[in-house]
Amino acid sequence: MQERSMPICFTTDQYKKIEEIAKRKGMLDTSQLIEEVLSEI
Repeated sequence: MQERSMPICFTTDQYKKIEEIAKRKGMLDTSQLIEEVLSEI
């Protein structure tokens, strides 16, 4: 995983949605989902 230097911020509701999506995809934590999305852009 690439080391990132800039933090990203989410509201509590946004973060909960990200957690739900990550769990549905079988990921261990939200950072895996965020890295997946960032690799596509």
